Amino acid sequence: MDYLIVVDYQSDAERKRIDYAIERWKDKGKIHKPKGTVIHYAGDDVDEFLDDLYSRLSVGAGSVHIFAGDTYSPDINEQTTQLKYTTTMDSAAVENFLKYIMNKLGASFEGTKQGIKSYTAYTKKGQAGIDVALTAGDNTAVLVIVRGYGEVVSFIAGRIDKELKVFLGDDE
Repeated sequence: MDYLIVVDYQSDAERKRIDYAIERWKDKGKIHKPKGTVIHYAGDDVDEFLDDLYSRLSVGAGSVHIFAGDTYSPDINEQTTQLKYTTTMDSAAVENFLKYIMNKLGASFEGTKQGIKSYTAYTKKGQAGIDVALTAGDNTAVLVIVRGYGEVVSFIAGRIDKELKVFLGDDE
């Protein structure tokens, strides 16, 4: 089965990450990144459009490949891992250590919404979103949520879990 995959990327950095994925998978399947442009045509009179298009190309129809098909929606869901901790440590100390971990991961701060700090981390395994919430009281409750696709979620969650367990004195 052949698939034509169209990816709308948001930045040159994201385009490079797409190229990296293609490079990693080139030996596992027939992957080809064609030069040119992708056109999505939905409607009637596609032949009239193609006639007009061919007239504007130096080799006419020879450089145009047309695939008819339906949209394919893979059954791949975003993965989420929650890490929960409770400590008697001051919430400011825990917050500073979490900032240190995010810096160590190379995660960029995206903002705070309703007391939840959001970060994005990029690794060779992919991109992960990280949300951090602290609740101060008699004890400090820490909630870290890591979300993304593929093995990056368990990779990032594992690194955060290891660091926090050592810091909180819970490195069983």
